[in-house]
Amino acid sequence: MSYRMIIAVINEHTASTVSAHYAMALAVSCGSQLVLYCAHDELHDSATSSRTERHLDHLFSEALSLGIAVSRIAESGAITRLLPHRSHAGGADLVFYPLTPGEQYGATLQQQTAHHLLRTIKADLAVMRIMHMGKPHPRRMLVPVGGLIRDREQRVRFLAALAKAFHSQVTLFHRPDTGKQDFPADIVALRDDLRCLHLPLLERGGSGQIARAIALEAVSHHNDLIVLGASERGTVRRLFFGNPAGDVMLQPPCNAILFRPALRLP
Repeated sequence: MSYRMIIAVINEHTASTVSAHYAMALAVSCGSQLVLYCAHDELHDSATSSRTERHLDHLFSEALSLGIAVSRIAESGAITRLLPHRSHAGGADLVFYPLTPGEQYGATLQQQTAHHLLRTIKADLAVMRIMHMGKPHPRRMLVPVGGLIRDREQRVRFLAALAKAFHSQVTLFHRPDTGKQDFPADIVALRDDLRCLHLPLLERGGSGQIARAIALEAVSHHNDLIVLGASERGTVRRLFFGNPAGDVMLQPPCNAILFRPALRLP
């Protein structure tokens, strides 16, 4: 169930250091190897490179002090091309990618860096939106779940690793279909899997528009982190029915992770 190798993407933005601290906490808890990774764009300037290198230096020293088996890799080129190859060649089990301030998951044309990585990285992928720099240790995790949960084993592994690393309480949040009060079978199975791992677990339901209900639940119950599943809706369905995960990731009320299980090999 543990992760053997975790890659944390580092860039010039401070948000990437917060994301890296999540990766470091998991590396300590799981006994994982940690790779601090950056890809310098060919058009980057010296100031950008200097900020990224400072982040790498600080995080590398901190990881060593925590006893993590850590390495650092810096490459020049497009991260959309380099990172999928690096994660696959290095045998990474999990990649943390921090959204840049101007980057939007769920954009209609799907041309953001995150979208390329979601399609090409074979390992588990955690895309992070950092809203609060000063809250790197989530005590309350909100996990919105739909009626159909694919790749439940990978989802359980990630949630369990996060909860154990931060000693967090997990709240499963579901908006039931009209007229139905019972939780769907997939949610019950996910809940039972998490309980078998002896995690502090709550269940709550909500109503109304999905993204708004998630945000309201997060705020009203003081959650520090929202963990969403990546949308499986195609472009046409998103245009007509929306993209709740994209809506939440655009401006979440707290730090948020969009988790996509490892791609299945052909």
